[in-house]
Amino acid sequence: MEYSKKTLASLGARFAVAALAASFLYGCASSGAQTVPRSISGKVQQVESGTVISTRIVVIDGETTRLGQTSGAVIGAAVGQTVGKGSGRTLATAGAGVAGAVVGSVVEKELTKKKAQELTINLDDGGAIVVIQEIREGGFGEGDRVNVSSTPSGEAHVSHVMSTASY
Repeated sequence: MEYSKKTLASLGARFAVAALAASFLYGCASSGAQTVPRSISGKVQQVESGTVISTRIVVIDGETTRLGQTSGAVIGAAVGQTVGKGSGRTLATAGAGVAGAVVGSVVEKELTKKKAQELTINLDDGGAIVVIQEIREGGFGEGDRVNVSSTPSGEAHVSHVMSTASY
């Protein structure tokens, strides 16, 4: 079975799009366990208790990496290969590759945004702090009792206080 160059380029572009989508979906998949930043793994954390006094929904800005740029450039170049002939095809491939890199960065930035809560917490020791963290499992409400784990570098994580009542 023989395929034309246009058909092969189209198949290549479709494969690239599918591979990009699969890599983003894999990155977004969750094992059910809470993800913590690598920077706090194995570090001593101080824990303080307090009460949430206010919450506000915010969005943590997305990020751009070489993955989005490169994937976009590859897909764009594959699409550019299907246009024109000779030097026109070369120009189309180069232009589509550059445009794809830009679009790939924008798509990655949008896909990596995270819905978060800004939590204002009155600590039991009399102090007050503000922590912004991604919303997981329903988030927090005013009056919730919480523990705030923090590192000396200022990284913090808020979690609900678990009841220790015995039955």
